[in-house]
Amino acid sequence: MKYAFSFLFVLALPAFANSFIITEDSLSEKAKAQNPSLSEIEATYLSSQIEAEELKDKFGYEFYSGVNHFHTKEKALITFQPVFSNTNQYKVGVKKYTKYGMVLDLNRSVDIRSADENYNDLTTTIDEFGVQIDLWRDFMGAMTKSKFDNLQDLKTKDKYQEEISKKIFEVNVRRLYWAIVSNEEKIRITSSLYKMALKQAAAATERKANSIADSAEVARFKSLTQQRKGALLSYEYQREVLYKNLRDIFPELNLKDLKLGKFNINKTIFEVLSCSAKIDSQKSVPYEHSRYDEVIGLLKSVKQRQIKIDKTYDNIDFKLDLKLQRVGVASETDDDINYEGSYEDSVKDFIENDRSGVSAGISLNIPFGEDKKGTTAVKESLTEKRFEASISKIETNVVSTHKQVRSTVPILNSLIGVQRENSKQLKIRVKEMKKKYSQARIPEYALIQDEDMLLQSDLIIIDTQLQIVNTILDYFAVFSTFPCNFNRN
Repeated sequence: MKYAFSFLFVLALPAFANSFIITEDSLSEKAKAQNPSLSEIEATYLSSQIEAEELKDKFGYEFYSGVNHFHTKEKALITFQPVFSNTNQYKVGVKKYTKYGMVLDLNRSVDIRSADENYNDLTTTIDEFGVQIDLWRDFMGAMTKSKFDNLQDLKTKDKYQEEISKKIFEVNVRRLYWAIVSNEEKIRITSSLYKMALKQAAAATERKANSIADSAEVARFKSLTQQRKGALLSYEYQREVLYKNLRDIFPELNLKDLKLGKFNINKTIFEVLSCSAKIDSQKSVPYEHSRYDEVIGLLKSVKQRQIKIDKTYDNIDFKLDLKLQRVGVASETDDDINYEGSYEDSVKDFIENDRSGVSAGISLNIPFGEDKKGTTAVKESLTEKRFEASISKIETNVVSTHKQVRSTVPILNSLIGVQRENSKQLKIRVKEMKKKYSQARIPEYALIQDEDMLLQSDLIIIDTQLQIVNTILDYFAVFSTFPCNFNRN
C-alpha cells in the first residue's frame, strides 16, 4: 500500500508542476519580481542618469597633445637671414572645465627648428598656465550649475517615476486577478441557475407526460435552459480571455494550466471598506503617501532653472583670458656663426633664468537683430507650456483621485447594501413562487421572471464589488504607501 501511494504521488507531480494556482499573493509576487516592462522603465531612468553623468564628465580633466612638422625649400629674401626649413613643434597639456564658468589649462610646448648647417635644433620651451573666465552668460557657473542641477533633479524624478510605474503595474495585475474572481463568481451563480433550469425542464416534461403541463410550458423551460447555458458559456469565454491577458503579462504561464485558488470575497470587501474609511478620514490630500508630490516639486524646480537657461540664449558672450608663461631658450654659439640647441638646455634655461610673462585678453560677442530674441521667446514659451502641462496633469490626477474615492466608495457601499437587501427579498419571493408554481397557482413565466430578477441582482452585486475593489486599487496607484491592509506594499 505504501508503494502504491508513492507511485500515485509521483504520477501526480507532473500535473502539479504544470499548473499554476492563481491567488492574489502569487500574482503580486510575480508582479514584483517579473515586471515585463521593467526594462523600459529602467531605460528611462538610465537615460537621464547618462545625461547627468555626461555633463559631469565635462568637468573632468582632459588630456590633449599635438605635433606639427614644417619643411620648406624657399630662399631667404635677405642673404644673412636664415630660413628654417625643418621645424618641429610639440605640445602636451591638461585642461579642466569647471562648474563655475572657468576653464583651466596647463600645457608645455616645444619648438625645435634648424636651418642649413649653421643652425641646429634651436629650441624654445614654453610652460603655460591659462584661465578662461566667463564674465557674463555663465558667470560663476550660473548657467552650468543650473544645467547640472536640472539633470540631477530629472534623474531623481525618473527614479520616482520608476517606483510609480512598478506600483501601477502591480495594481493592474491585482485588478486582473479580481476580474478573474468576479468572473468566477458569475460562473458559479449562472451554473447554479443552469442546473436548476435543467431540473425544471425535466419536471415540466414529466408534468406534460402526466397531462398536467402543455408543450408550451415544456418549451419555455427548455428555452430557459439554453438561455442560461448560453450565459454560462459566455462567462467561460470571458474567463479564457482573462487567462490570455494573464499569460500575455507573464509568458511563462503559457506552459501551465491556470487554476483559480481559494478566495474570500467577503473578507476582501471588509478590507476595502476599512481602507475607504481611512481614506475618507483624510480631509486634505495625503501627499505624504504619494511619490507624485516629489515629482511635482522636482518638475517645478527644473522648470524655473530651464527658463533661466533659456533667457541666456541671446545674451552677450564676454570672456576673460589670463595666461602665465615661462620661456626657456636653447641657442648656444662659440663663434657667432654656428648655433646649437637642445630640449634639455631650454628647460635648464627657464629654471636658471626668469623669463616669465603674463598676458590678458578679453573677447566679446554681441548678437544683434531679432532672430535670436525671437528664438529665446519661443524657447521660454515652450518650456513654460511643457512643464505646466505635465505639472497640471499630475496635480489634477492626485487631487481628483482622492476626491473621487472619498465621494464614490460610500455610494458604492450603499449600493451593495441595497442590492443585497434586494437579493434577499427576491430569494424569499422565488421560494414562494416555486411553491405556487408546483401547486399550479401561477404560470411558468412568472417564476422564470422572478428567477431572472434574482440572477440580475446577484450579478450587479458582483459588478459593484469589483468596482469598489478597482476604485481602491486606482487610489493605491497614486497613493502607493497609503497605510491599510488591502494595500499590499
